Amino acid sequence: MKGASVESKTNVHSQQYMETMARLMSEALESPEGMRALAAAIADPIEQEIKRKEITSLLLTQHTLPKGERPIYQKRPKVKAYWISTDGEAREQELGLEEVEFPLNRLHATPMVDVSVLKNGNVGTLMDIQTSAADQIRKELDQRTLTVLSAAVPTANTISVTGGKLTDDALNEAISIIEDLELSVKYIVMRGRRFNDMRDWDLDQETRAELRTKGVIKNYGTGGILLTASAVMDEILIVPDEEVGKMPVRESLKTEAIEQKTRFKTGWLVWSEIGQGVTRPDILAKIKILA
Repeated sequence: MKGASVESKTNVHSQQYMETMARLMSEALESPEGMRALAAAIADPIEQEIKRKEITSLLLTQHTLPKGERPIYQKRPKVKAYWISTDGEAREQELGLEEVEFPLNRLHATPMVDVSVLKNGNVGTLMDIQTSAADQIRKELDQRTLTVLSAAVPTANTISVTGGKLTDDALNEAISIIEDLELSVKYIVMRGRRFNDMRDWDLDQETRAELRTKGVIKNYGTGGILLTASAVMDEILIVPDEEVGKMPVRESLKTEAIEQKTRFKTGWLVWSEIGQGVTRPDILAKIKILA
């Protein structure tokens, strides 16, 4: 997946990277081979950007599939398994089975660039395009993960709270569901705007200071709070410190040059092939916020 002319851990802010990319951009206009070399060079920065922001790897256990291996996993016969279908919808398996096979889906983006950008060696614009492609794939990845996690939570593990706001009583009750299973909460997942509900709670001084600190991850009890725009406003997911599901990976991120370019535009196909599923729905909990 890494280009021969870029380091395995690309420093996109280095002078060497800028010079290398400017050269590859110029060569990309000269031949299909040059375009493919540029495609290989942009893969690592896009993958780094996805990994920097995504939360799926924190919530599901990644499993890189050996060649020819199917994504089949053991589960308890008395619980259902849930997975994401090709169209991004959550599906469930019937009870009684001891294993489940999660379907693999392709997440992709097709970033396009004006030919003049390559001609002028405008590395900054190319970096913006890379970031945009990474954001598109990362958001879909996280949204699909939260969709299947939400669908998997049993009704018995769902706490409803009225008034349109998250309350400390509701959060503590959801946490107690996990603790009653002799587990600890690892992550509390919510929208950033929903986090505002917590800032005015009557908390001890240390916890209050922690929750007012800026950053993506904050703590409430044993759980780290993950803020993500992929979460829906009326739900908070509670994830324990035990594996709840798998993310099988058939193909990690790849980039391919689009051979047929227009007079003014050209671009790449950026894609990966993964699955997302839950094998232990019984140890998840969530809060539903009602008006």
